[in-house]
Amino acid sequence: MRQRWGFLGTGRVTNRMTQALLQSRSSSIVAIASRSMERAHQWIIQQHLHESGLGILAMGNYYELIHTPGIDWIYNALPPSCHFEFSAAALQAGKNVLCEKPLCLNAVEASELRAIALRTGRRLVHATAFPHHPRSEASRKLILEGEIGDVRRVTMACTFADAFKRENEHRVDQMLGGGCLLDLGWYCVAATMWLTGLKVQSIQATGTKRSGVWESVQALATLSNGAIAHWDCGFDTASRKWIEVAGTEGSWICDDFIRPWDNSKPRYWIHGHAGKSRAESIGENYFQEVAMIDACCNASEEWIASQVDDAVEIHRVLDEMDLAAGAK
Repeated sequence: MRQRWGFLGTGRVTNRMTQALLQSRSSSIVAIASRSMERAHQWIIQQHLHESGLGILAMGNYYELIHTPGIDWIYNALPPSCHFEFSAAALQAGKNVLCEKPLCLNAVEASELRAIALRTGRRLVHATAFPHHPRSEASRKLILEGEIGDVRRVTMACTFADAFKRENEHRVDQMLGGGCLLDLGWYCVAATMWLTGLKVQSIQATGTKRSGVWESVQALATLSNGAIAHWDCGFDTASRKWIEVAGTEGSWICDDFIRPWDNSKPRYWIHGHAGKSRAESIGENYFQEVAMIDACCNASEEWIASQVDDAVEIHRVLDEMDLAAGAK
């Protein structure tokens, strides 16, 4: 049976998820809630969903949607400051939850949300889509199987430069959980842990703040095998989403790991000794958000539990980065 989804929020991030649900064979969107009924109706029109014949419900209250019968999943696309409150409410109302990253504001909230999910027996997943791309899966496999040898360095840059220029941008609003650390630092920590299977042991960090939120943070982390991770996240340079994992026998490099710049060319490179290298392209024209939705509905309980555990650990590391950078 198809899983029925309700959306909390009508921001830019919902647009791609809308298209993913329309293409999914396991799910369909049945309701959308915004800060007002007018905004919800406008979003349905902008997405051309009023022409789809799906009869999508528009609501002007988040709790109304959460408590609406006939909804299996809640997609929480609200700003980070609203993630814990409304995800917790949805779980307690018997709904499964796919929550945009970051899962919460800190590790304390994330741990409590995990406890609520366990207590209610509902599914809780963070909406980090890049692991669901075939390129990501192939890359992780070759790293974990030792094709580049023992991992010794992870170097990442995750930045873009126009956050402070946008109107009504929650990413730069302190009250809404803004700042590059929760927004982009999440990817640095999540990708390092997921690709290498390693934990973060200790952190040094520095950064700059603007309007009360982190504009940029640079960190040096020691991983559980003694390797070093270099992370650069910020709202102060042009868009970058590249990563290198370097080992004793070679290195894996991807310059658009979050999502391919060109979906028809999802590339990565393997560099070996003496300048030898090769390029691979895997998963052409693949819609990773569709795969993420299908995983939410069909994956094992063990995978679901690992998602929550990973989110709590990511938040633990981000909390340490925040403290380390703030101590400078």
